[in-house]
Amino acid sequence: MKKTILVASILSTAFSFNSAQAMQALNDDQLSHVQGQALLNLMTATDQSQGLNFYKLSVDALMELNANIKTLQLGCGGVNNAIGGKAGCDIDISNISLSGLNESYDSTGNPKFNGERAGTSAQITNPFIEFAISGNSASTREVVGFRLGAEEILGLLTLGTDNVQNPNDGIKSFSGYMKMAQTQGHSFTKEAKFGNASDQKISGILTALGQDRVYTSKPGAEGHTGITVPSMRADFTMPETVVTGQRMESAIVTGIRSTLASIPLAATESGTYTGDVNGTPDFSKDQLYVTFPPLLFGSVGDHSFFKMSKGSTLENLNMDITFVQALNMIHNIPLTGTGGYLSLQSKPVQWMGADEKDIAQQGWWMSFKEPVQLGYLATADLVDVSAVLPQVAKALTSELMQDKHNVDVSLLEALGSLAGTPIERKMNIDVGSYTGYYTGQPARLTLNNQVLQNQNVTPNCYGGMKFC
Repeated sequence: MKKTILVASILSTAFSFNSAQAMQALNDDQLSHVQGQALLNLMTATDQSQGLNFYKLSVDALMELNANIKTLQLGCGGVNNAIGGKAGCDIDISNISLSGLNESYDSTGNPKFNGERAGTSAQITNPFIEFAISGNSASTREVVGFRLGAEEILGLLTLGTDNVQNPNDGIKSFSGYMKMAQTQGHSFTKEAKFGNASDQKISGILTALGQDRVYTSKPGAEGHTGITVPSMRADFTMPETVVTGQRMESAIVTGIRSTLASIPLAATESGTYTGDVNGTPDFSKDQLYVTFPPLLFGSVGDHSFFKMSKGSTLENLNMDITFVQALNMIHNIPLTGTGGYLSLQSKPVQWMGADEKDIAQQGWWMSFKEPVQLGYLATADLVDVSAVLPQVAKALTSELMQDKHNVDVSLLEALGSLAGTPIERKMNIDVGSYTGYYTGQPARLTLNNQVLQNQNVTPNCYGGMKFC
């Protein structure tokens, strides 16, 4: 009897609840005042030019992620082995960490965290999966590719652990598309000797005993020591650069511009140097051995030594620099809200919403839509600029052949040269018009695999796969 009463009570409560909570029909006006949001969104699009239909399932949510990946290898072997002529992977990256974005930077541009990096998480907005399908009928449809991605990613992605010259981790092979934003930086050049190679001869005009003569330096002659080119700070601007391709191991950045406004060729008249000069150069032993038509009797006085006197400078040297940088030396990639995806396709596909130049090639492909801000770039080591010196010699000769640089040798100096006494002149040689970016030919320099100060990695000590 008690069981019968209990069952009746439960059924009575259920029916009364269902009656009160039953679905109510709404007219159009009532529906217009109702707001709601779906967690899952399915979108379709068609690109007739590619003959593809796109089906995209996204999660309308903000997700947080802190992760370490020991090794990511995708697309190893296969049809792409022909690229580069050796076996490998479309994507091969080791020691990957994703965390929240750093709060600040130190004086060299390295990311800094207030506390441990593992205490922050990357924010991933609206993650999605998308399929590219060719054909419209059930019998001919084919899945051409799929991708996993997110509309926005906010976090710090690091690749590798050690910021050294020849790292053994990080990006070993990359297939994809990435833009590097315009940025600034500087390098310090290595001190060099100018004029000691056959392709560094310079010529000019001198007047002696009433006659003009062309003089030419003679590298290798006894007493010829060359001219010291001091170590200098060279500020540069790196333009926005697109890095895209398959199984890349290096990034090539062209069009980097740097101008050295004034390079001392002798000690300064004041005894101090500008902030662009690195250290205290020693010009005391510098001199050039120069030859010219004989001054007397057709054979006497055909050479002399020449020294730059105090205050001599080379001015407005414009350089066009190319960086060839191994990708495994790029460690910090801050993602400040960019969209990104990882895809696999059997033929080239331009995914909907991607950049015009972002065409995912056959195989695996990684892409970031917005330019990545690499921050202020400063090279850790002195940069060898010896490759520029032959180009400087050409510009110097062009300028020294102008009348304003004519060396007027007095009779006393002419006689002194016979005894080996150097001729000294203060010379301020402006090569700006010869090396101008629009009016001449800038000196071209290629730098390979420079260690960048702002690429030191902050370890992400999180989980079982930690790199600390």
